[in-house]
Amino acid sequence: MNDPVTSPAHYTAHPIEVINLSRRLCGPLAQIVQYVMRAPLKGAELQDLRKALFWADDLIETMAREPVSLACMAEPDFTPSEFTRQMTDGRGRIIRAAWAAAWARDVPAIWRCLEIMRDAIVAEIALMEGEA
Repeated sequence: MNDPVTSPAHYTAHPIEVINLSRRLCGPLAQIVQYVMRAPLKGAELQDLRKALFWADDLIETMAREPVSLACMAEPDFTPSEFTRQMTDGRGRIIRAAWAAAWARDVPAIWRCLEIMRDAIVAEIALMEGEA
């Protein structure tokens, strides 16, 4: 059921609900995941991808000053295979990279994931701008 406060359609359109991913990520990664997953469902897709890019750039700048863990909760309530199965489209690469950054064990691995994520967001924006 579509409740505009607690269960709007753009929150529950994916088999793994957006909140179940974002609860387990630090603030900036959660914002990126939310904007990317909900972008096609809210009517301002390019704007939401640009917001995700803003958050990605901000996170990269913050991590350059002070690297920190990007995970908030340790135990997701879905299996890795469920997650991988749901994140198979082009934007899934962004979400997978954000997720990998959160659970990476060392700073170089976090950086690689953040760069992949940012590059994928930039590519999605360029693709959409090319269609406009």
